[in-house]
Amino acid sequence: MGCQLSTNATATNAAPPAPARSRKEGEPLEFAAFDDCESAREVFEGIPDDREVVLLGESTHGTEEFYRVRAAVTKLLVTERGFRAVVLEAEWPMMERVNEYTHRRCAERPFPEDESEMPFPSWMWRNQCMADFFSWCRELAPASTPDIFGMDCYSLFESKAAVLSFLERHDPPFAAEVQSRLAFLDRFKSGLEYGDAKVHGGLSRIAGHIQDTLTRLQAKLQWTGADAYDCTDVERLSAEQNAEVVIAADEYFTKCVSEPAGSQASWNARDQHMTTTLLRIRAHLGAGTRVVVWAHNSHVGDSTATGRGGVSFDANETWNLGQMVRATFRRTWVVGQYTHRGTVTAAPKWGAAHSSMALHPATPESYEGALHRVAVAAAAPSFFFRTAAFAAATA
Repeated sequence: MGCQLSTNATATNAAPPAPARSRKEGEPLEFAAFDDCESAREVFEGIPDDREVVLLGESTHGTEEFYRVRAAVTKLLVTERGFRAVVLEAEWPMMERVNEYTHRRCAERPFPEDESEMPFPSWMWRNQCMADFFSWCRELAPASTPDIFGMDCYSLFESKAAVLSFLERHDPPFAAEVQSRLAFLDRFKSGLEYGDAKVHGGLSRIAGHIQDTLTRLQAKLQWTGADAYDCTDVERLSAEQNAEVVIAADEYFTKCVSEPAGSQASWNARDQHMTTTLLRIRAHLGAGTRVVVWAHNSHVGDSTATGRGGVSFDANETWNLGQMVRATFRRTWVVGQYTHRGTVTAAPKWGAAHSSMALHPATPESYEGALHRVAVAAAAPSFFFRTAAFAAATA
């Protein structure tokens, strides 16, 4: 396990940083100025060769530099280390379409031309940085093209539709049964609206029916022989995963509404789903498959390093993806990205239109504030360092 951090002192429109210092072959990377993609190789070379899961973080979902750095490091992991999968904090159905595009199984663009057809928040993936990265993947030799997956659980309705589409092709009678039993979902416009109806509205009377239907759907997909469905392994994986997403989304949106303010239950349910999705992907691709994971710092970090983290839920502790990945895969590596100030593409509330917004400068007592003071003292608007080397120097 290990970690290294990069920080953009100004996030956007940063002044040219001081040149990265040279280092001898094999010398531990402790501190170096950072110039976005040009220094990505330094970050890449700081990742030990034996890592099987590399988690690449960010402190916002809408800062261009973070996207460019993650794409540049991922390209090196794919071409020089043989990483075969890129798993994103995104919806499974959306990334399934992207994967079809990058593997040239469809000639269409990776995303709908009409942005209104994209799930919120659309700017996370429908941007030039991601378009360039997906195009790069598409141009690779077929044997080198990584598989791209989503691991989030927001796509309650999209995943339900995908499961029904699969069943209509391979098991029409069961598709009709599932459609009939889950038809009530069609009247909701959002997962939170569904969760509210299940907790406080009319759906509360049939909560048991909902669980029975979802459990039966999951069992049918998992236990029916592959030859009975006459489908590819990828199609089978996708059908099973979309069923899992429906179940996880049901739990997540229900807990968002049912749990009291401050409860970590919905957060834990979501990160647990991300972790089990990663395990399912690795099982599908093979135990030795090396995977890059893109997610927010709050997911790829380790909750047990914070005051609210834990391994149980006795005192409302938080679990997260990074914590569970470390416990499962011993050879992991984390790269976090932070910024002191700058701009971010974001929306004022869920579902609202997005725009470019100014970030408030980090508070002095935060990690970002401390890293900013280092950047000022070193005259390096952007820099990165290995936390292990830092910890050794301050022990």
